[in-house]
Amino acid sequence: MKVLFYFHLLCQVVNVLTSTKSYNRAGNCIQNDEHVETSFVKELCKSNPDLEEFMIAADILIRSDCALIDSCRRVIEQPHDDIDEVDFIVVGGGVSGPVVAGRLSENSSWTVILFESGPEQPAAIDIPALLSSAIATKYDWQYSTTPQKHACLAYGGICGWPRGRLLGGTASLSGSMYSRGHRNIYDGWLRDGNVGWGYDDVLPFFKMSENNKDYKTEIHGTRGPIPVQKPTEILSISRTLIEAGRELGYSEIDMSDPDPMGFSIAQLMINKAKTRVTTPTAYLRPHLNIRSNLRVKTNCHVTRLLFAADRRSVQGVEYVDSANRTRRMMARKEVILSAGVIGSPHLLMLSGIGPAEDLRPLGVPVVQDLRVGHNLQHHVASKLSFQLNVMHDRLLTYETIGQYLKNRSGPLSTTGALQTSAFLRSDQAGPTDPADLQFFFDGYSPNCAYAQPVYGGCTAASTPVRMNIRPANVMPRSRGTIRLMSANPFVRPRIDPNYLAAETDVEVLVWGLRKAYELVHTKALQQLGATVDRSPVKYCKGFTFATDPYWRCLVRYHTQGENHHAGTCKMGPASDPSAVVDSELRVHRVRGLRVVDSSVFPTQPNCNPIAPAVMVAEKAANFIKNTWR
Repeated sequence: MKVLFYFHLLCQVVNVLTSTKSYNRAGNCIQNDEHVETSFVKELCKSNPDLEEFMIAADILIRSDCALIDSCRRVIEQPHDDIDEVDFIVVGGGVSGPVVAGRLSENSSWTVILFESGPEQPAAIDIPALLSSAIATKYDWQYSTTPQKHACLAYGGICGWPRGRLLGGTASLSGSMYSRGHRNIYDGWLRDGNVGWGYDDVLPFFKMSENNKDYKTEIHGTRGPIPVQKPTEILSISRTLIEAGRELGYSEIDMSDPDPMGFSIAQLMINKAKTRVTTPTAYLRPHLNIRSNLRVKTNCHVTRLLFAADRRSVQGVEYVDSANRTRRMMARKEVILSAGVIGSPHLLMLSGIGPAEDLRPLGVPVVQDLRVGHNLQHHVASKLSFQLNVMHDRLLTYETIGQYLKNRSGPLSTTGALQTSAFLRSDQAGPTDPADLQFFFDGYSPNCAYAQPVYGGCTAASTPVRMNIRPANVMPRSRGTIRLMSANPFVRPRIDPNYLAAETDVEVLVWGLRKAYELVHTKALQQLGATVDRSPVKYCKGFTFATDPYWRCLVRYHTQGENHHAGTCKMGPASDPSAVVDSELRVHRVRGLRVVDSSVFPTQPNCNPIAPAVMVAEKAANFIKNTWR
């Protein structure tokens, strides 16, 4: 039996290799023998030992796909690279860092180095159906919060915080959804003293990154490096959800409208080959073998900033490389932090830039007393589960893997029900306020629960479709903190999001759960036999299902967080005592240092955060170019 299994596996590999290849401009197939693609898929579905052999085979098949792996544009570690000085140091290879590094390296006379703590991204993560597969793996920092008083009570108040530890950052762990947020958010930044950050100011920088394939309007760009488009295969359930929204009075919208309100087939950052596009793919990989002035160092953890003798200027960084050696890199011009909402404030505080009352007791000399780590914001969510009287036919099989690898079609080519999203205004918002609630939909994905490890056998759907509606509060009032716990850079900071401290945040989610319940009972979903799972969750059995007290219990005990974090290095004028960076993203009273990621958001945009983070990075690159031109 095993001989037959491996024979069929070999046939599948041959099929993939003969149908998918990487080509250079001359039309020749190319391969970088120095790049060894990581075995990633075989580590999935570990909870079901019956799938072990199947997942090993799936891993081999996916790593056989030359076009998906794209080995000639992957970062290769250079452990013996003895360069020790460049013009610009960029710390963090998540969403923003690759944008800034790519833009600055456009000037061939400038040398740029990008440090990333984690490894190169496994290519399999670019497969749409595997969008969140790296969560809880070695590619995830797997942070957790301090015990919360008002949230995650079913888990002792401790909430999980997935954060990407790989090139591409947390965007590599999320759904690649493209949206920008309400214009009033950015106009609010401007009103608070951040000159040049109103909606009309930032719109050109949104457009600069965007290559929109669907909308040719004045608010969208068509020449940027990031392809943005709706899925080419739109599932029937996605259309049904749009129709259900229409029954509740919501129209179909472009999620990037200045005032988005309604349901949408969400645009994704995805290319014509139906693979997801992260910022390293868009801004770095096309140039790695062309621009000699651009270097990317993975598995290198920056541990502190290096200051000049006056303690007012940053001159470089200290880091631990992949061989566990402590080294230094000096910057002739600037150090640019893009390590994210946790990493950027953590590095600042380790280096003496942060709240003096927190740093001094830990023996960290204070360089600048700034509110680093404060103003932490996070989109918090809950969920309503339901079932359809429809069999689940989006399966994970040898055939569907082969279908994706050969034709870029089938169940692996989509994000399932996550294709659909909605922006809504709860009863806690005013009639003209931005949407304070976003709906996400789970289901119709070929995950481990729907794997059928039989080659050439019957692959019929066998179970009904189960789905979730996740209402997320995208305008939270509660604010948290990230605080330094030790002067040791490898001791994690203390993360306290202070979830649901504001009662309004709970009521927004209660309204969202009521609206989700209404949605399930629309004619559109009832025609598919939609039935709410009325099984009372643990700790909430004392409340009548679908009443406000039950929803409040559900929200507080079974809290969920989206991968949407912001605010810990707040942008604001020098007159704002809570500000960390100015309107050009320079750290207040420190020369040669900027922060360019979503930690600078004064108020978090009410949407998926990738597009706003890219916009900030594009604007930062423009500031830096103008400074040194």
